[in-house]
Amino acid sequence: MADRLKIPRLKPQENEWFLEELYPHEPMLRSWLSSRFSVISDFEDHIQDAYIRTVKRHRKKRLAAPKAFLFATARNLCIDSLRRGKIVRFEPLTELDSQGILDQTTAVQDRIVAKEEYEILARAIESLPKKCRRVFTLRKIYGMPLRQIANELDISVKTVEAQISIGIKRCREYFLKLQDEVNG
Repeated sequence: MADRLKIPRLKPQENEWFLEELYPHEPMLRSWLSSRFSVISDFEDHIQDAYIRTVKRHRKKRLAAPKAFLFATARNLCIDSLRRGKIVRFEPLTELDSQGILDQTTAVQDRIVAKEEYEILARAIESLPKKCRRVFTLRKIYGMPLRQIANELDISVKTVEAQISIGIKRCREYFLKLQDEVNG
């Protein structure tokens, strides 16, 4: 099973870890990626790279949350791929009826607004200090439990809670500042 995945020479205990901790999540990972990156038609390379990077990272330091690391790695690989412009979506041109165009206008506007809101949130999170950004992202984006974050980053649960509070406060300040700039 793991042989077809071309993982760099797994040791017997790594093979067992891989088959228990990573491989069972592949269908969910594939579905999760396709729901977020609809312009990418084939995730094989991204999933393969995510497996390899997760195994290599686990070799350096035991991962407390291998599934979360796998998903984050695959997501980042897809984002990088899109940024490099390797993915181009071709859609067939069909007859356009004016009713369909009018109905789609609202949906397009909603998607544009949602994309802008996502970009603003991403910029707010990027503006956080590195440690705070990591903790905030693991908790608020990936829903990782506090203790798991603490173990993964080798910090106390109190520090995790403090960093999340700082992250929330700074993101709120970022949004208020942006709102003031837009309104004033």
